[in-house]
Amino acid sequence: MLLFVFVAIAGGLATGAVMAPFGPLTAALAVPLGGSLCAALAALVVLRLRGPDFVSDADRDAQTDALVAGLRGIADHARRRDAAPPERGSAGRHVA
Repeated sequence: MLLFVFVAIAGGLATGAVMAPFGPLTAALAVPLGGSLCAALAALVVLRLRGPDFVSDADRDAQTDALVAGLRGIADHARRRDAAPPERGSAGRHVA
């Protein structure tokens, strides 16, 4: 995200420098447009560079669901272990 900010600032300054000969008002009006265009182009470049390795929201949801299922399994195992009666001859303490 910080990359896009720097690209937008640099693009705006470059646009202002190019448009300065046409007058200060024209340059001032062109600076935000040039900066926004440069930031949009930088976003497209980053998107293109990520390519097929980019993880979609559906993939992240599937990974999260798998992680939550694993954690729930661990929690269920711990609950069953804690609910079980203590072994004969033990002091009633669980040592992991």
